[in-house]
Amino acid sequence: MTIPSWIEEFIQQIKVELVVMSQENVTNVLDSKSQAMIIELANKPPELYHGNSKQYELLAYLMTVSERTILGHSKDTGPLDLHLPHELFQLASMYTSLLDTLVHNNSASSQDEAIYKAAIARLDRAIILTGGDRYADLLEDMIKCIQDAYLPLETPQSTSAEAGLDEPGSMGTEPPRLLPLSSTPIPAIDAPSLSSFQRERSAHPFIIQSYASKWPALTGHQWRSLEYLRGVGGRGRVVPVEVGGDYRASGWTQTLMDWEEFLEDIFPPTDSSKSKLYLAQHSLLRQFPALRRDMEIPDYVYAELDPPNDWATYKPPMNDEQLVINAWLGPQETISPAHFDPFFNCFGEFSGAHACILWKRSNLQPHLVQVVGRKTVWIAPPSVADFMYTSGADIKNTSQVDVFADKPNATRDWPEFVERVVPHAMSFVLEPGDLLFLPPGWWHAMRSEELSFSVSFWF
Repeated sequence: MTIPSWIEEFIQQIKVELVVMSQENVTNVLDSKSQAMIIELANKPPELYHGNSKQYELLAYLMTVSERTILGHSKDTGPLDLHLPHELFQLASMYTSLLDTLVHNNSASSQDEAIYKAAIARLDRAIILTGGDRYADLLEDMIKCIQDAYLPLETPQSTSAEAGLDEPGSMGTEPPRLLPLSSTPIPAIDAPSLSSFQRERSAHPFIIQSYASKWPALTGHQWRSLEYLRGVGGRGRVVPVEVGGDYRASGWTQTLMDWEEFLEDIFPPTDSSKSKLYLAQHSLLRQFPALRRDMEIPDYVYAELDPPNDWATYKPPMNDEQLVINAWLGPQETISPAHFDPFFNCFGEFSGAHACILWKRSNLQPHLVQVVGRKTVWIAPPSVADFMYTSGADIKNTSQVDVFADKPNATRDWPEFVERVVPHAMSFVLEPGDLLFLPPGWWHAMRSEELSFSVSFWF
């Protein structure tokens, strides 16, 4: 069988990396069997018998062991250098996908198309599980080559697929400007200088309206366009999504889903009888680098702020950048219940409408930029924590209270919340281009008023 030159080049790159890894002692992180298998793979030419070759057995074992090591590690198990299991999982995933692609090279049957999609999905899973790390560019290049060779992006069959989100405010009813369970609006201010932000503004939440209005995500490469988002990923890509409207509810789960199918499901019109899908707290901009080029990181995230007086335990994220960028994409009435994060947070909306209450799935100091749609936000200071009716030991940073409820119902179900929290709570409706800043520890909740795409920056 003739090996296409691009596949041969990728295999050679992987084998070089395996040779280097084979010279390391991996037994302090993995097992001695893994060490021997890495050496064998590094010195073995590719075998082209799908599913039955010794190489497939070696690769399957190494993927299983490295994945188990990654998923089994937690902050409670002591220090563990994860760079080696990360890199091994990536290399084994890439080698397996290349062998699958090579075995089915030049075939155009629907069955083989499924093999090519599975190969890409395996590479995406490596990115999602490990963040890409050292081999992020290699993973992305490999996905692009497989797509170009076997899964070119198809031209839409009808103009309906070219449609994007309607103009803000054209879907559904106008959300209330102030929620019943809040007392004042979140302050909207002019963009402060970096020195002013460091000196005083970072102590309290604020909104900068139209902060990101000139980003390509809102102007040129509009994230409100279904076709643009399809093209950014291409065919065969998979993303992690939440299934169910509220992660506190029974039946809520997470799954990997085809990117195109996810977009088709959430872009209007949607089937109200189906469970809501939400791409939440995912590093989509790392998985799809083209999206990163459509936005700018706010200067405020580099301010190197001291811990706030009301959150003395603050520490920045532990990665090299000390910055975590996440995407939040979902349909109307997607809700993040009231919770708090440990970081500073800038949050932004790009399209659609989003109602926000200050709480999140993590405990960071955030900025959020709203890109698509409107989002309603509710927030409250760390000082009210004792009256937030937290959900229990498993999710201590999340409240049981529905902060979007009417006041009479809340008074009946959560009397201390109404008495002690509501007087300090604020709310606001973010429009596309708005930036929300939150200090760490602030409770917040969000509700999409229409299809919504937001980006958060934890620092």
